[in-house]
Amino acid sequence: MDFKKFRKEIGVEDGRRMTRRDYAVLIVLLVVYSIVAFLNLGSLRSPQTAWTAETDTTVLVDLGETRYVSEIRFFGGIAEGKLGIYDDSAFIDGYFTPGETEPLELFEQENGDMFKWVDLSLETETEYLILYVESGRISMNEIAVLDGDELLPATVYEPKDGAERLLDEQDKVALNHSYLNGMYFDEIYHARTAYEIVQNDDLYCKEGSEAAQWDGYSIYEWTHPSLGKLFIAVGIRIFGMTPFGWRFAGTFFGVLILAVLYVFAKRIFRRTDYALVTAGLFAADCMHFAQTRIATIDTYALFFTLLMFLFMGDYIAEDFEERPYWKKLALLGLSGVMFGLGASSKWTCLYSGAGLAVLYFGDLIYNLVRIVRNRLKQAKEDRKKLPVNVIAYAPVLFVFGVIALHLSGHWMNIADYRYRAYVKGQYVMKTNATYGVDTINNIFLRPWFYGTLLILVGVAIASAVIFRLAFRNREDVDLSLNNLLMTPVWCCLFFILIPVALYVVTNYCYYIKAGNRTLSAMLETLWKEQVSMYNYHADLDATHMCQSMWYQWPLMQKSVWFYSGYPMLGETKLLSNISSTGNSAVWYVSAFGAVFAVVEWFKNPACRKNRAFFVVFTGILAGLLPWALVTRCVFLYHYFSTIPFMMLLTLLLLNCVEKKYPRTSWLKWVWLIASVIVFLLMLPAVSGIPVSYGYAKFIENVLAPFGKVYYVGV
Repeated sequence: MDFKKFRKEIGVEDGRRMTRRDYAVLIVLLVVYSIVAFLNLGSLRSPQTAWTAETDTTVLVDLGETRYVSEIRFFGGIAEGKLGIYDDSAFIDGYFTPGETEPLELFEQENGDMFKWVDLSLETETEYLILYVESGRISMNEIAVLDGDELLPATVYEPKDGAERLLDEQDKVALNHSYLNGMYFDEIYHARTAYEIVQNDDLYCKEGSEAAQWDGYSIYEWTHPSLGKLFIAVGIRIFGMTPFGWRFAGTFFGVLILAVLYVFAKRIFRRTDYALVTAGLFAADCMHFAQTRIATIDTYALFFTLLMFLFMGDYIAEDFEERPYWKKLALLGLSGVMFGLGASSKWTCLYSGAGLAVLYFGDLIYNLVRIVRNRLKQAKEDRKKLPVNVIAYAPVLFVFGVIALHLSGHWMNIADYRYRAYVKGQYVMKTNATYGVDTINNIFLRPWFYGTLLILVGVAIASAVIFRLAFRNREDVDLSLNNLLMTPVWCCLFFILIPVALYVVTNYCYYIKAGNRTLSAMLETLWKEQVSMYNYHADLDATHMCQSMWYQWPLMQKSVWFYSGYPMLGETKLLSNISSTGNSAVWYVSAFGAVFAVVEWFKNPACRKNRAFFVVFTGILAGLLPWALVTRCVFLYHYFSTIPFMMLLTLLLLNCVEKKYPRTSWLKWVWLIASVIVFLLMLPAVSGIPVSYGYAKFIENVLAPFGKVYYVGV
């Protein structure tokens, strides 16, 4: 292959659309990254059948003969309780009586012990092991009895109540357990909840809503919306409740993010080389690698954030008259749908929604001024008819007017956190949460609301008929201003009604658990959950060793530690670590490059005419500035959604420099190559690959000179 010719071809501007060459380059990039990302993602073999028992339950494990037992290993499920482990010395006259002897060890099962292997040292010689539930509830998918690294044969003596499930999947026991075969960090919240959603769905389909309500699992992680956990649940459906299963969806979306970034960059630069460099840089970013390989929800928030800005950028990329009106509305609608899906994944996408509003209204004002100015320049006799379809606004004004009048009488009560209501002959206290539900019911359960909808439809039809009769000859009509002024009406649908509908639908797991059957009950449940969610984040007063401030993030001053382990290589103790941190070559260049890009924007008129600067810079402000107002502890991974925009802004600067000085075209390739090298050097810190103490120290102290990579054990 002639690389010089290839480099020349991909450096030629060939439009905003993807070409065959683009698809070929993108597929190669995605395949290479997917191999790296899915390699050692997690085990596909985990115990699936569970034994669950309440207080005073006893299980006798038979080892066949007297054996030395160094430890017992548990793969726990969802439960909290205390389990006593006894050897055969606990038998008195051939019987085991609880309380007569002390256990060898007392295992306290907690939420953090679920779906991973936990060791308990025994150091005893015995023929039998007795497992006795001292208190609470115990759930185990499998146990393993070990003599050092040797798995001892064991069976359940006279199994009953499913106790045989404790030892029915011995081929899935992990002799060297790590992140590959168990949960780590916040997976104990998000992956657990995804599993609960799967179980509740199955129970609902099999036995109905009452069974799901009373016998189903709790929705354990309730501090974020549900869509991200639904994506995790898809992986669990496909691959089972295994580490690979609960991490699959996030890694898959991590691959899709690169495709979206490639298309985004192609739209901006109109060149294959810049699209490749943009996607390649993010593929080499360590945080992108670490965050997409763990079963949390930040990946989905970034994915939809990029898409909503991509479609909004397409919407404002061309003059309003140059594209058919319905195509402009389609782009606006797609941006709204992505906003709704993003907000349904994580509330931080609401910040991005504020950025979309800035872009939209900025474009609206720009086009309004331009259309009016161009019209005034035309001679009066040359101007086409200008229908301002004011009647189309009547339905919207009517609906919002009625709602405003209905709510106005309650605004004084909203200002007070609590108010008194007379119910059944006595005064009771109601909170804002209850008040909010009452307000929703008053809106959606009143006849006037549905009457308003009928009036809205009628007025819209009448408006269309009047417009058609009045302006039969479209060539004599200037629709540009009319269409432009109608977009705010469509935005009410695209950015309010559709996102709200998506949010209501994607949180269905709460309705199943609550046994809701009516829209009123669903909205009441959802409202209470949102109030609880908001109060949790607003009142959170925790501190953490990895927390950092928003202005520290661009220089990655504190990574977030996810996992650590200490595997052995012969007699040598190695370090296995997973931290969420950035690639110093990507982040440092982006941090300084973004500053210089802003300076160039003010100095260079050509840059100011490029609307991509406005889109990308707004993405940075929307992703970063709101965190300056947040008082709770925050972490480096909250910067995850901002990094792609920092990269794009830096590449816009390089593109301006390259146009002025063509010989500098090599700079972007040097940046990409340096980033890939740093990524490969830092890979053990973000992937769990075991390394020596000396190499871990090199990563922590050398590769991030302005920051801190937490490497446990160094």
